[in-house]
Amino acid sequence: MTAPLVKLTQNAEGGYSYNKWCVYFFSELIKLAVAIAWCGVTHDAKILRDVDFADFLQYAGPGFVFFAQNNLSFLALQHMDSSAFQLLMNTRIISVAILSVLLLRKHLNATEWVSIVLLMVGAMQYQLSGGCLSASSSKEGSYRIDAEGMFIMLIIVLCAAGGNVYTQKVMQKKMDQPLMLQNALLYVWGVVFNGINWSTSIGRGAVAFGEVGGIQIFSMIFYAVYGLSISVILKRFGAITRTFINTAAICCTALVDLYFFDASISVLESTTFVVIMIAVFLHTVLAKPTTSGGFHPPDTPASLKLLPASKV
Repeated sequence: MTAPLVKLTQNAEGGYSYNKWCVYFFSELIKLAVAIAWCGVTHDAKILRDVDFADFLQYAGPGFVFFAQNNLSFLALQHMDSSAFQLLMNTRIISVAILSVLLLRKHLNATEWVSIVLLMVGAMQYQLSGGCLSASSSKEGSYRIDAEGMFIMLIIVLCAAGGNVYTQKVMQKKMDQPLMLQNALLYVWGVVFNGINWSTSIGRGAVAFGEVGGIQIFSMIFYAVYGLSISVILKRFGAITRTFINTAAICCTALVDLYFFDASISVLESTTFVVIMIAVFLHTVLAKPTTSGGFHPPDTPASLKLLPASKV
């Protein structure tokens, strides 16, 4: 929903009548407040004893990467329509798999690679079939994007994939550390980076807020809820599983539209759901080897698998 939400906030000229940098600042602030409040209610001050400066510092990396990804989306959508943005974002599926192998030393067998490629094909096929076309794209029958937009999207995809994989690596280093404490450490950096960016924009002459209305406030809350939910998936299941859940949601959304909003699903769109479900089946059932010690979690890094259960 990121691309459609950003597009809805644009004015007639394709620009923004509000200070767009404040949206992600307040989104990060909401997430930080929720994380701190959760820790305060469910834990005592003792959990801070295991947190050192190195712990805090390692979250600066994913904090900056997510900051770059989120804010570059505003710039990218000035060079393309939301359909082109969503289509190209699907390339992060294979990017996450490649970075999981490189950064997490995760071994993927042939069946898992096939499932990941099928998942990306299914997501792109759904996009191209017209399932997510914007009004402008569906009328013209094409996607609007320029060379600068392609370069920005390359950076966004790398940030999206790298941020998820690295966050998984950092969080899974200390599986016994409370998730919301880890979130708080991450969101402090998000508030800092986005706060600096927002303040800098004001210093360059931009208004502090501008025409902030209901859609902008909804965007802040949506990004906050989305970020908090994703953190649970990244720590417990991993970045690759997150991409499968995110893509499988396409099928769920289509069913909701069909039964509650009288939408129609074409034959071509139906085939995309079949491809996605085959990909999910391959990854969750056929690709999982049975070992004497049982099953490994889908995205557990090799370094964690070597640890005794009590240490993980």
